Amino acid sequence: MRLSIAIALALCSFSAIAAQPLRPAGAKDQAPSRLVALPAPSAQIERAPVSFSWKLDPNQPVFASQPHVAQSREYWEMVDAATLDKGVQLKMSAPGSLIRISPVQGARALRSDELQVNDSRGTAKLENIANAEQLTKAGMEVQAGSVVAKLDSQEGADTYTVRVPKAEGRYLVHVFEPESTAVLRAGADRSHALAGGSVRFDVDFSQAGKMSAIQAEALLVAPDGRSWPVALDASGNGGLAADVKLPTDTGNAQGLWELQVFANAGGIQRDARTAFAVAAPTARLDGLFAFNARTMRMALPVQAGSVGRYEARGTLFATGSDGVMRPVSEAHSAAWMKRGKGMLVLQFDRAHLPQGYGAPFEVRQLELNDQSRMAPLESRERAGVAR
Repeated sequence: MRLSIAIALALCSFSAIAAQPLRPAGAKDQAPSRLVALPAPSAQIERAPVSFSWKLDPNQPVFASQPHVAQSREYWEMVDAATLDKGVQLKMSAPGSLIRISPVQGARALRSDELQVNDSRGTAKLENIANAEQLTKAGMEVQAGSVVAKLDSQEGADTYTVRVPKAEGRYLVHVFEPESTAVLRAGADRSHALAGGSVRFDVDFSQAGKMSAIQAEALLVAPDGRSWPVALDASGNGGLAADVKLPTDTGNAQGLWELQVFANAGGIQRDARTAFAVAAPTARLDGLFAFNARTMRMALPVQAGSVGRYEARGTLFATGSDGVMRPVSEAHSAAWMKRGKGMLVLQFDRAHLPQGYGAPFEVRQLELNDQSRMAPLESRERAGVAR
């Protein structure tokens, strides 16, 4: 059935079947409180409506995606030629660590035989030193003129001094300790947010599995390069946290936003980045839905603040003979909308119901997305029950 016909039938169903309110958005859900009017997308975007569904195995659980938690055993430090000539102090926590020094634009290229690495006893044991040409042949992309040293596998925690005599310009020092138990973690409470909304960040540092007291600074960085300092406060569980209010102006640059964390625990440094999406609230569900158990259609009125192509998706749960709800069908629907009121229809398939399954039904993991701007707008882990 063509989607336009399905929408017409859904409109009839919406008026014939009592509309129900969607469940209120929970703590992990996302729901726009305002709408913005953005210019129509300039790219060539498909405008034909589309709708499809597929059968799910009720014995296989459906999990919502979880926010990524960054774990870091590395850090970066910018140094000038005078500092590198005198010697950069690097406190290491594990054997086999890697030290990479890369010239910034205009700096003199380095040779592997120039690099000097000392520990507290004198000349440090190195497993090897490689230059940019050797690293490139090994399949590693590095800045021309870089050198990388790997500490011997028997060299443990110590403070090392790294020197390059007669260096010229500025250099980026990158320390990576793959065998270290000193780990910085940074994560957001959600993988996507709305402009003007809030995101909570949690940061902690552990050594050998035990929490360590840390000092840390953080920056919120937009895809267009804008940045804002973020104050991290004690979270009460040994880590740090921040509730960050996002700007209402997200800019026009595509890409993910980042929280960049620079931490130090007893002289052990770590940097971490955690990324998330931020969307302008261009549309929202209007708070109601109508589900026709006979046709297996869910009608979702939409309020569009901007012209664009919008998509709804949801998972239908049905009740088995044992009284337990399980996932049976997934449906997606998309259509081009002008500003104002619109409708999206999730057309589930009755043939997807296993024997013995039926009402009551519930749609979970309901989402509204702005396809024309690649932006997740609204989400509800549990949308509503229908009989």
